[in-house]
Order: sequence, then C-alpha cells, then structure tokens
Amino acid sequence: MPIIRILLLLLPLVELAGLIVLGQFIGVGYTLLWVLASGLLGIIMIQRQGWGMLQRLQTQMAQNRAPLSVLKSGMWGVLAGVLLVIPGVVTDLLALPALIMALRHRNKAQPGEPGGPQVWKQGEHNVIEGEWAPGTERRPEKHIDKE
Repeated sequence: MPIIRILLLLLPLVELAGLIVLGQFIGVGYTLLWVLASGLLGIIMIQRQGWGMLQRLQTQMAQNRAPLSVLKSGMWGVLAGVLLVIPGVVTDLLALPALIMALRHRNKAQPGEPGGPQVWKQGEHNVIEGEWAPGTERRPEKHIDKE
C-alpha cells in the first residue's frame, strides 16, 4: 500500500512537470486551452456515459438479459471521463486506453444473450458453449466439487 500512496503523491508533480513542458513546447495559451478542452470533454463523457449506461441498463434488465457488458463499457467510459477531468498530460494519455476499452466492451454479447455463447443447465452445472478442437482436451487434476 505505501507504493500506491507514493504514486498518488507523485501524480500531481508529474502532471505539473508535463504541463510545464507542454507549455514550453506549444505555448501557455494553447496549454491552457488543452486543459480546459480536456476537462470539458471529460465532464461531457461522464454525463453521457452515466445517463447512457443507466438507460442501457434499464433496457437490458427489462429484456431479462445480463447487464455485464453495459456495466463494463460504462465503467471504462466514466473512468476515461474522470481521467480527462484531471488536468494534465499523463492522465489524458491514460484516458485513451480507457476509451478503447469502453468501445471494445460496448454491445458485446455475454453468455446466454442472443449472439453470444449459449448457456445450458445440466443437473446442477451450467454449460457454456465454446470452441473445442481435437487434441486440446485437458483433464483437471482436482475437481472443484470433489475433495
């Protein structure tokens, strides 16, 4: 845990250094415009992802479908928005992978949903459809349900 505290203390210093370097490279006015634009974009993303996630979540629940894909995409979108709101270059760069993850998980079918792997109940076990090729079968050494 101490390493996380140290990193959280170093983050503002790294962000400040990054903004100083950016200001020297492109100018103070453009740097301030960068900070303002990224902050506004982050606020807009948080609002849109939050409300959009709630609406998609209600739709998923009304159709009796699993809400996991909606929650994943919404979480990554809100995280990207929060990272954009924090002024600095490093957090803006960290927001890009979060945006990619939000887009990657959007509208992805989960097991049991139409378009996704099918799920069956066999006794007390759930069977999830998947791909199998001959020669790739591995037997577990110890079963979960047996001691």
